Amino acid sequence: MSSRKTRPTRRDVIFEAWNKTGSQSVGAPELAAIRDALERAFGRSGLESPATLARTLADAGIPLRHPEVLEADSVWREARLYDFFAPGALNFTTLEHAFRSVGEVEDLRLKLAAEGNQAGTKELTQHIRDLKSKLEKQDTQLAREVVQWLRVWLQNPQIFQDWLSLRQVSPDFRRKFGD
Repeated sequence: MSSRKTRPTRRDVIFEAWNKTGSQSVGAPELAAIRDALERAFGRSGLESPATLARTLADAGIPLRHPEVLEADSVWREARLYDFFAPGALNFTTLEHAFRSVGEVEDLRLKLAAEGNQAGTKELTQHIRDLKSKLEKQDTQLAREVVQWLRVWLQNPQIFQDWLSLRQVSPDFRRKFGD
């Protein structure tokens, strides 16, 4: 018989950390404590979004404090974006900035792909989904245009550069934004 200790699973760590909080429901402080426990147990690769952690706990019947969970998840996702880009690096306030920003996104995607970094690629894709969702809430011509760009990037990033070049010379684009 082996006396080797088995390593706890993510689920084990989540529920152990949850129990240590002594709380009756899940909100931002409890999620932070669970994330800390996951990072101690598994390193940065063990981190999960607050929404994912909350879903795991809710599936076990633990009540959520939804506004806190949503806010914690939003703050976490925004902070994770800075793992890829410096604050302000992605800027969609002007057409010129938007082109530069999608170029930055595409350059990073190509770098991650060349490194075979599937986890990084997956995380970048999630950030772009989140960014697209934020832009969809803005009712400007530029925001609607960038949402279209991001939709294409998400559907087929390999063709994005060529598609964007064609988009720039399309009559619709020129009518909206000029030369």
